[in-house]
Amino acid sequence: MQDPINQILHSNYFKIFNIASMNKAKFSALTILFAVIVFSACKKKNDAPEAVDNHMPAFFKEATRSQYGQIAPKIVLVAGKSDNVDEPWDIDFHPTRANELWVLNKGTEQSGGTTVTISNAGLPNQSNDFRKDANSWHFMALPSALSFSKENGNWATTAEIQDANRQGGTFTGPSLWSSDMSVYAVPPAPGKNGTHLDMLHGSPYSMGIETDRDNAFWVFDGYYGHIVWYDFAWDHGPGNADHDDGKVHRFTEMKVSRYPGVPSHMVKYPVNNWLYIADPAKGQILRMNTKSGSKKGDLDIINETLAEHWEMQGLEWNVFKNDNLKRPSGMEIIGDLLYVSDYETGEIIVYNLKTEKEMGRLQTGKSKLMGLKADKNGHLWFVANGSSEIYKIEPQ
Repeated sequence: MQDPINQILHSNYFKIFNIASMNKAKFSALTILFAVIVFSACKKKNDAPEAVDNHMPAFFKEATRSQYGQIAPKIVLVAGKSDNVDEPWDIDFHPTRANELWVLNKGTEQSGGTTVTISNAGLPNQSNDFRKDANSWHFMALPSALSFSKENGNWATTAEIQDANRQGGTFTGPSLWSSDMSVYAVPPAPGKNGTHLDMLHGSPYSMGIETDRDNAFWVFDGYYGHIVWYDFAWDHGPGNADHDDGKVHRFTEMKVSRYPGVPSHMVKYPVNNWLYIADPAKGQILRMNTKSGSKKGDLDIINETLAEHWEMQGLEWNVFKNDNLKRPSGMEIIGDLLYVSDYETGEIIVYNLKTEKEMGRLQTGKSKLMGLKADKNGHLWFVANGSSEIYKIEPQ
């Protein structure tokens, strides 16, 4: 294709003018016209549209590369102490009821934990339902985390306590609950022990939990120092006590440590079933392949009869990140992006799980960040434990 300037210089239109015989006014006018034509031709050739960027969609709206990230996201208060949110540690969305956010309050050693269920969360008609189980003193003793099963709507909690009976033993672990509001935290039937659906008592100081499938969950065991797979199997029904169908598999090859007062939240990457684990004690993020490992042998029973109590071997795991982190705590995955809240710095950091590179950080300005969850629109919500508040991030 001929260069646009040469096209102009050799065109019949240009050749009919005898520049030497022109008067000054005509020559000036032609010079201006020529400049405009040349500029327009060059612009059409070289001025391509600027590339669009959207590598951190939970923080910023899509924009051209030069403008991306220039407008800070809005950090919107959703709930606080006036909504019965009091020292929250974790949040999660109900898997099938739209815009229903559950908040887990830690409570005290004397009282046990509580929950706030926020319907129409973040909308003008938002409402709150505060509940405390009749025996949360035991079944929700100093809860550290919660996670919903995506298959059946049940949810489970872990507890930052050594003995839920306060007798110096190790009788505690994850508890299973119903999200049926006609079952959960209502006055129990005669002879029933609260409204919990099940509890297994093999993980004191458990600091995080993530759903696996149905009534099975991954648990961060801060007492024995490893990740444990718990399967409640068939729950025993509200307020009952049959645990002998429970299965407990201990992945002892990857060591973890509890950091008192800071949860170690976890999230599973559905693309490859790797579990990402916040390790605030060492300022790092661990990960393990949940499909790896096999039975090494049976273990002695701890506190109760079980269908299976196994030690596992052959776990595939590694350290995902251990730089520029202080006390990572909250974890969430949206698409191929891992978001991590830092308890100490107030930042939320985002990593690309395909490239394994850090993409950026958002300074929230909030204190003691803990639980972190995404809604179905890809917006992030987080716990600011320092102020007993729940916030939503709105990209701009």
